[in-house]
Amino acid sequence: MRICLSLDPSRLLRWHLWLAEALAEVPGNEVSCALAAGRRPLPLTCRLLLELERLVYGFRGNGATDSVEAALRSLPPPPSDQVDVVIDLSGEETRPAGLRVLTPLFNGVPGEIGVMAAVANDQDLLVDLHDTARPLRPWMARPASVDRGVFSASLDSVLSCAVLLILKVLREETGSAASGVPGSRTAVPSLGAFSALARATGTVASKAIGLLDVLARGGRMWGIGWRFDESASLLDKGEATFRVLTGNADSYLADPFPFRHQGQDFIFVEQYLYSKNRGCIAVVTVNRDGTAGASRIVVEEPHHLSYPFLFEQDGQIWMIPESGAARNVSLYRAVEFPYRWTREACLMEGIEGYDTTPLCHAGGFWFFVSPRLWRSTSWDALSLYRAESLTGSWMPHAANPVLLDARLSRPAGAVIRHGGRTLRPVQDCARGYGGAVTFCQIDALGVSEFAQTPVGRIWSGALGCHTYNRRSGLEVIDLFGHIRGLREVTTSYRLLVPDAPVSGPRGVSGPRGQSLSWPVSSG
Repeated sequence: MRICLSLDPSRLLRWHLWLAEALAEVPGNEVSCALAAGRRPLPLTCRLLLELERLVYGFRGNGATDSVEAALRSLPPPPSDQVDVVIDLSGEETRPAGLRVLTPLFNGVPGEIGVMAAVANDQDLLVDLHDTARPLRPWMARPASVDRGVFSASLDSVLSCAVLLILKVLREETGSAASGVPGSRTAVPSLGAFSALARATGTVASKAIGLLDVLARGGRMWGIGWRFDESASLLDKGEATFRVLTGNADSYLADPFPFRHQGQDFIFVEQYLYSKNRGCIAVVTVNRDGTAGASRIVVEEPHHLSYPFLFEQDGQIWMIPESGAARNVSLYRAVEFPYRWTREACLMEGIEGYDTTPLCHAGGFWFFVSPRLWRSTSWDALSLYRAESLTGSWMPHAANPVLLDARLSRPAGAVIRHGGRTLRPVQDCARGYGGAVTFCQIDALGVSEFAQTPVGRIWSGALGCHTYNRRSGLEVIDLFGHIRGLREVTTSYRLLVPDAPVSGPRGVSGPRGQSLSWPVSSG
């Protein structure tokens, strides 16, 4: 495929280079570059703001909006004969006739200023990729932002997601259904000089207030909630009270997974150590009388670990913790449960994937994974992998990433069976990391299909939540906010208004009621 990037010579940015390099890696692609006649540079106030953030936060100069003029100007010009597709990143109003043109808009605005305007106006982030081959239905993605109070962080995550969306669309047939999610368009006002300056001042001020808050009150942190109820889950009751367990002054706890062994209940968690700036896997012993022991670290690596997914198979107890920082998915076996573990195998290598959640379905094994690419957050994309056995060869789904939606992508716990339905807990990161947990019914799952429908949601008031699990009557969640000193928290579960399935790019709905087995929990 002959692909031409149409670029504004005043904005030759690193995310454009990410796109060019990724396109060039696809066999058969020829990537060229054409510089537009017009110039629409970022407003001076926006550039000053990004430079200010670079100084304040110590950014290293490898962000999405850094200038890489020499590298992009070295790309070859378009061939004298016609190209197959033009990717318009310049915002040119005139388009070449007879060619397929892809134009990304950010909250309805072309160019990086659209992201900044959306953040400044506290809007949900949206990427529309307009395609002249299907003018009535733009492709869509809903990216997350690692920190909406920092413009450069939002730009990094949104523009990384835009690259992923463009790559995905170019793999799809022109007539296929949109891979994103339906939604209304919201007009975004332009940022004038005074409003941009005011927003910049407010951003720096809010960060300073946040630092003072950490010093004065201990700041916001993660903790876990737990409760015993053999008869009914939170999803059955609609409301339940959880005991709260936090880390000590040196750490916090998150990502709880319950497990019962020989009559004793345990909660495996991520214990994040401030001194080492990384997470480890720890275990907490809990009792039916409401008492809990101290956390004890059981798996520690030189890299960050979290999300300790536990399961039993072939008479052994296994764990797949999240190890995205090491760019692999590893399998651990309990040598002496619960305190001694050994790394048994590397299941996937070279993939920066987060919160890997296994599922045995229709005779095969599946991994639900949230990937991180370029400077994305790992909160807004979902990829699937399949193998014939747990330690077999894991193959990517044909439509990866099957979702680009910060509300409904990243796993939030084990898949459960509840009310005759198969539900996948997902993290809602549209407004920030750990906002809430939504439950999605899996409607279709196959080598060329995936579809899900949001059906319910956990609410924890002012507190965030991004993990839910239940096993043997022990139900656990995690909590984010000012939880230091909290003993209990009441959480509710509410059904959502029925909606259309959120599906993969082909929009294929498969047969329901297929058999699912390990590791699916009972809800």
